[in-house]
Amino acid sequence: MKTLKILWFNWRDIKNPEAGGAEVYIHEVAKRLVKKGHKITLFTAKFTNASDEEEIDGVKIVRQGGKKTVYLKARALFNEMKEKVDLVIDSVNTIPFFTPLYVNEKPKIALIFQLTGQVFYKVIPVPLAYVARNIEPFIYKILYRDVPSIVLSQSVKEELVNIGLSEDKINVAEPGVDLELYTPGEKTEYPSVLYLNRVVPYKNVDHLVKAFRIVTNFIPNAKLFIVGCRGTKYEKYLKELVQELNLQNSVEFYSFVIGEEKRIFLQKAWVHVLPSTKEGWGISVTEAAACGTPTVAYDVTGLKDSVKSGVNGFLVPYKNINALAKSIIELLSNEELRKRMSEKAREEALKFTWDRTVAIISDLIERMVYSESS
Repeated sequence: MKTLKILWFNWRDIKNPEAGGAEVYIHEVAKRLVKKGHKITLFTAKFTNASDEEEIDGVKIVRQGGKKTVYLKARALFNEMKEKVDLVIDSVNTIPFFTPLYVNEKPKIALIFQLTGQVFYKVIPVPLAYVARNIEPFIYKILYRDVPSIVLSQSVKEELVNIGLSEDKINVAEPGVDLELYTPGEKTEYPSVLYLNRVVPYKNVDHLVKAFRIVTNFIPNAKLFIVGCRGTKYEKYLKELVQELNLQNSVEFYSFVIGEEKRIFLQKAWVHVLPSTKEGWGISVTEAAACGTPTVAYDVTGLKDSVKSGVNGFLVPYKNINALAKSIIELLSNEELRKRMSEKAREEALKFTWDRTVAIISDLIERMVYSESS
């Protein structure tokens, strides 16, 4: 297998203060492709105090522009590098890099995390959200219909097929998990619930706070840990909600954590909850499962793949706060059920390794590049 020079576009890198599951996925895949002998340049936006260039785990990171201008800068960089590039990967996370408009003579792959869809209503004013939600499918159909793509779950693939993308062009490569880092550990002595993710409106953390008010009516000594805070307006609203519901002695907020700190939170929790509007997969679900912690989540795109209801957690109807609370209470109060799900969660997590993910992506890359050159 020859060494390939890959130019990878994404709006953030793993060091970005706003990095989330998408950035974890890209970094874990990219560093393993480097170990296979490929050379990767990851192009992302700059952030405060970020260097213009650096190398992390063998991946060269180039940063230019900001949240809005990074897309234009990407095109300029490609024009500079195109003679030295074998493959372009376009990460589509809300806003695509529109590579089909200018990457014509080189093979390209779209890494599509999810259709934004109703999430637009959580992040921009309603009139703009309405326009964006209706325009988004046309952008995919017109520009990305025949571009080979990678998605993180079968339900995201189904969404894309339903709006007109070619089914045979879409490859599912579920995220992996570091099974050496994320292992079962000692649980808290008291009933504990964990939210560990980016604390943003479309993740519906307020739904969890409201559900937890119900939980404490049945299990007064339960604690809720909200981990991932970065000082946003939404977090301020959540803290006000906690006060309003008189939960200040039961809910604790923590900053964004990584590594061992993150593992400890995932190990100690009795239940992990992700009430998101939708996900590409929900990497925190698999990380929690690897630590023997089952998840309660909404039955939505992505999460319906990572959570197998009744096995490694429960899925409940979207926006049904009472159902959310009921499933949390069931897991907290039923020790036999919780232990069984804890064991099953670990078993499920063992199926997902980053090497498996990279094998799927490597196969696609090789097929594409060699078919282009033949």
